[in-house]
Amino acid sequence: MIRGTAGILVVAALACLLVSRSDASEAHDGTLAGYLRLAETSSPAIAAGQARYDAAVAGVRRSGGLPDPVVSYGHYFEEVETRVGPQVYRFGVRQRLPWFGKLSLARDAARERAAAEGERLRATRLDVAASVTKAFADHAYLGRAIEVTEERLSLLRSLDAVVRSEYSAGNASYGDVMKAQIGLARTGDSLASLLARRGASSSRLAAAVWMREEQELPLPGEIPVADHSVEPRETPSFRERSPDLLALEHLLEAARYERRLAGRAYFPDLTIGVDYISTDDAPLPMADSGKDPLIGVASISVPLWFGKHAAAVRQSAAALDATERMTEQRTIELIAELRMTEFEYEDASRRVALYEERLVPAAEQSVAAADAAYRGGTADFDALVAAHEAALEFELALARARADALIAEAELARLVGASD
Repeated sequence: MIRGTAGILVVAALACLLVSRSDASEAHDGTLAGYLRLAETSSPAIAAGQARYDAAVAGVRRSGGLPDPVVSYGHYFEEVETRVGPQVYRFGVRQRLPWFGKLSLARDAARERAAAEGERLRATRLDVAASVTKAFADHAYLGRAIEVTEERLSLLRSLDAVVRSEYSAGNASYGDVMKAQIGLARTGDSLASLLARRGASSSRLAAAVWMREEQELPLPGEIPVADHSVEPRETPSFRERSPDLLALEHLLEAARYERRLAGRAYFPDLTIGVDYISTDDAPLPMADSGKDPLIGVASISVPLWFGKHAAAVRQSAAALDATERMTEQRTIELIAELRMTEFEYEDASRRVALYEERLVPAAEQSVAAADAAYRGGTADFDALVAAHEAALEFELALARARADALIAEAELARLVGASD
């Protein structure tokens, strides 16, 4: 079984590696949904999980099958003389029948382990989707940050031209000119830093979808809005749908079956069979001359080595206890992780609403008011620069909040097992 499973995994991994990444790069359309589809078909982690699940399903039938029958042949080098003639050879068939319940328990344990692999496969798909979503959200945030900073830099250049003109006319101080230059330099430096990050961000997204990066991936036009599709943790859906918890529950049930199976080792197995003996004709004519006997055979195993069976029982009991403890610990960890992720999602959603509805519009109004006041001579240049810096900060904060909400929603989907 180990060699068979390993072979399936190797074949699956090679199949993934042989897929042309350049062909895969043409399959996406630049959207989050496109990248998710690409990752689903090209991810080696998903392919390996599928192979493990297929191997476990195949193991269910193997675990519940009878042992192979044994065929024996014996040749008499010195024929045994009997009344009806000399015996020439002996042919026999044996079939071992495990004690009642052994096969069904083994099959049930294998079925639970296959179900656990199915849940692990679902968890792997959600892990991949969350990783792709995070890489895409960060890439989209970078695109939005570059766009906002370029817009703000353009406004500052216009402002710098106005200040220079006012300085030439004697209506502005040299300090105002220097402040405008400093603002331009700082914003330009921020833009240069963002542009320098584009290559690394593109590489991260390409790696998430297992795609060869021959050129930089395009920056998304906008950050997708989280659609609030994940159910809250107060509902029982978390324990009922979490792939991590369901996998552990199946493993726990499999350990219980294996514990019961270990206890059946004290019971003997039955072996039944039949022997056929080929007999030649007797030297002298007589009744039943050359008649071939057919013999029924039955035997039972003797579970004599009680120490070995007791050790197997202790081993299975310890494995069951370890699985129970691991399930308890993982449940506590997942609930804590879920609560933290929900907080992050709610906090990001709150920040999105705050910046969209209040701060960004207020900052734009503040810029317009400060610009008009400065041109009218009723406000100093510091107030105008501060208004521009606040507007840039709020625009970037809004983009970051949108990306954080999208990432947190993908993490929530991973934890509770939500799917499209």
